[in-house]
Parts: sequence; structure tokens; C-alpha cells
Amino acid sequence: MGEIISIENDKFKMKEGVRKLRIALFVGNIIAVIPVFLIALFNVPAADDFSMAFEVHEAFLESGSVFAAIFKGIYMGYWYYMNWTGYFFSDALTALAPSVFHESLYFLGTFGILMMFSFGLWFFMRQLLTKTLRLGNDITGCITSITYAILLHTLPVNARCESFFWYSGAINYMFMFSLSLLWLGLMIKLATDVDTKLYAKLLISLLGFLLGGANYMTALSMAIISACILFIAVYYSVFDGADADRKFNMSRYKLTAICLKLSSVRKLVMPSIFMIVGFICSVVAPGNSVRSKETFFGPVKTVLISIYYTLERMFGEWLTFPVMFMLALLVPFLWKAAGKIRKFYKFEHPVLFGAFAILLASANITPPLYATGNIIAGRIQGIYYMQGMLLLILLVGYLCGWVIVHVKVSSFKDFQGVYVFVTLIFVVGSCFAIKADPHVYTGTSAVYDLATGKAGTYKAEFKERLKVLKDDSVKDVKLKPYSVKPELLYFSDITDDASDWLNNAVAEYYHKDSVVLDKTN
Repeated sequence: MGEIISIENDKFKMKEGVRKLRIALFVGNIIAVIPVFLIALFNVPAADDFSMAFEVHEAFLESGSVFAAIFKGIYMGYWYYMNWTGYFFSDALTALAPSVFHESLYFLGTFGILMMFSFGLWFFMRQLLTKTLRLGNDITGCITSITYAILLHTLPVNARCESFFWYSGAINYMFMFSLSLLWLGLMIKLATDVDTKLYAKLLISLLGFLLGGANYMTALSMAIISACILFIAVYYSVFDGADADRKFNMSRYKLTAICLKLSSVRKLVMPSIFMIVGFICSVVAPGNSVRSKETFFGPVKTVLISIYYTLERMFGEWLTFPVMFMLALLVPFLWKAAGKIRKFYKFEHPVLFGAFAILLASANITPPLYATGNIIAGRIQGIYYMQGMLLLILLVGYLCGWVIVHVKVSSFKDFQGVYVFVTLIFVVGSCFAIKADPHVYTGTSAVYDLATGKAGTYKAEFKERLKVLKDDSVKDVKLKPYSVKPELLYFSDITDDASDWLNNAVAEYYHKDSVVLDKTN
């Protein structure tokens, strides 16, 4: 009797420990992301923020109406669809940069994208782990918090500005990726809820259609998932309608077992069809033929290169010191979660799941490789990293379950001691890393540029530029170069060549005859 009480006390202490850790990790994430929000207040528009938002800005200046600007933005989504690219949804949002109403509102872009990323990831993880896999809030919270820290704060340096701070790139890529996480969470909720209102299904379908008009990296990934859903639904219908002998023959296939286990996705047929229809509409856009007359690689070569790049990064380049230790901190919770799930799921297909994760991550970069032959742009690197790391985390969790069920390893020894030791190494190592390079994490990079005054100087110098750009008496403008270039905020600038498209975009935006960078002063 005393032994039973002791075991129960240990379980209670463990549960309380996990709950306290969940709270600590949540608070830590809040503290770490505050500087990222704060530095956004010093952000300024650049490049496509002037060119793609020009028509909306003009509509607002002429009418003084926010609604007129919004309608113009919707029209520009259609215009770009017909004349430039199939991103009918994200291009409309790109044209609606907050700075078209006033440059001081530019920070709202970063705020909105950060909040959508945070909410989208939380909602997706909650629906997957808590609602579907029936894990407790504490384990789900710990997994979500560490995953959030990995995705946001270890984002490659060259991807941070274009992913969250340069509006035109961020709204087109990171916002759409974040919105896709929200959509997947809604799809999981729709599949697992006992009863769903028709209007909710229609709204999810509409969102799926709009995501089909997002960047091709996100749209293709969601289209592949939607195609898998439709395949499972069709396969289940064929099985369900078969006679007894055929059912018996089909039941011997592993594919049948998988489709039967995922039979609830039949509720997702309509949203999946809407998503694929939106993607097809984007692919066949007239503007695509205008923008690109020929592709860079052939289809087969593109797919093979995509897989190679993904294997190289997912199991090599992305596994930096911070990522490896954060994954080490995450594994015990994935292990504990898998131990709970094994009651109703046996983790029988690690190779199949691993192949799906790698191929889905690879599909993310297939469109830019096919069209341009490279994935250099920071906005591309950003969502490639995000999707790849999220899939890697889910794969690690699956492998934990496979080991528990099939290798018969059920528990860690001295879990708390090992966890404290790994945490200590991570904290000490991070301190040394930050000392050597303040930009090692997204949050510390924001703190550094705020503390050194670079962010403030950058914004002040932009305000000085605005005085000249908004002076109607000056038609040929010469601007001083920025004296600082904050790592998170600076994307690009005009040049000393008056014919440069960047210069022309700024000149047109502010109704100037010419705008150049004066490097003589």
C-alpha cells in the first residue's frame, strides 16, 4: 500500500513539474519575443513596399478613404494575376502595405505576421496534440513552446528580415505559411469534431481556396496534403462499397489499414477540393506566362535537387548548436507524449512517415528551383526552414513512439537530472555564443540593435528622408545613405543610379522626377 502511495506521489510531482515548466517556457517565450515586437516600431518600408503598393497609395491619397484603398488592393490582386503572377491572394495583401496610409504604420505588418505565426503554430499544435492525440495541456504546452523557440529564434540570419520585417516579402511568404498552419489546425478540428456547422466548413473551404493563391511553396505543400486527403477518402469509399470478398483481399494491404485509420478525413473533402481548385487557378494564371517564358530545370531534376537540398539541410546545416540542444530539451516531452499515444497508436510506419516528411519539406522548394534554379532569397529560406524543422520535430516524435513500442524502451532514467544538465549546458553555451555574436538568436539580435541605438538611428534617418520626399518644392531628390543597417530591419536601399528600378519606384511613389543616393556626403 505504501509503495502504491509513493508511486502516485511521484506521478503527482512529475505532473506538477511539467505544469510549472510549461508556465516557465511560456513566460520565457513571451519575454524573448518582446524585443522582436519592439524593434518593429523602428522599421521602415523598402523596395516592393513602394512599387507594389503604389496604386493603393494613390487611391488612398486621391480619395482619403480606407475602403477605397482596400478595394484597390483587391483589384491589384486581380491585375497581378492577369499580368505578373498567380499569387492572387498574397499579391492583394502585398499591395495593401500599412505604409500606404502612413509610413508610421509600417510596424503593423510585422506585428500582424508575428501574431499570425504565433497563433497559427499554437492552434495547429493544440488541435494535433491535445484534441486529436489526446495529450494533456501541459505536455502540449511544453512541446509547442520549445518548437516556437526553435522556429522563431534560430531562424537563419539571412532569412529574418524578409520573413518578418520586410512587409512585401513577409506577407507573401511567412504570413501565408502561418495562415496555412491555422488552416491545417481548422482541418484537424473539422475532422475530429462530432458536429460541424455548414458555414464553418464553407469558411474553411474559402480559406483553402485563398491559400491556393498564396506563394507556390505554401500552396503546393497544402495542395499535396489536400490530394492525400482526397486519395484516402476515395480509397475508403471504394473499400466501403466493395463486396465481402474484395474487402477481405483489400484488408491485407497496409494501405487499407492506414486509410481506415484516417477515415475521419472524409469530412475534409470539400475544403481540400477548394484548396486544389485555388492552386490550379493560380498555376494557370495568365500573368505566369508573362513573367517567366521558360523554366530553369526540368521537373525530374528539380525534384531530385529539392530532395538533396532537404536532406543536406534537415540533417546537417540546420542542426546548429542552439537547434541541437533545443531538440535535446524537446525529446523528453516527445518521448512522454509518444508513451501516452501508444495506447491507441502503434507507430508502425516510421519509414513511410519519414519519407512523407522529407518529401513534403522538399516540395516546399520545388517551385522556386523549377522557376529560377535557386533558393537564395531570405523569404524563401524562412518558410523552407520553418516547414522543414516542424516536419523534423514531428518525425523525431514519431521515431520516439516507434522506439517505445517496437524496441521496448519505455522510459528515461533520471529524467530530471539529465534535463537540468542539458539545460545548463544550453544556457552557458548560449551566453558564450551571444557574447561572440549577438545575432545568434532573433531575440538577442533585436536586443542588440535596440541597445546600441542602431534601430533608433535607422528610423531617425528615414524620417529625415521623408522630409525631403514629402517636400513638393523638391523634384530631384538626393538622399544620404543610411549610416547603420540593423540586421533585422534593413533589406535594401536606393542606389546612386537614377535609372535603377528601386529609385524609380520611390520617385513615382512620392511624385518626384528623380531620386538618387548621394554618396558624396
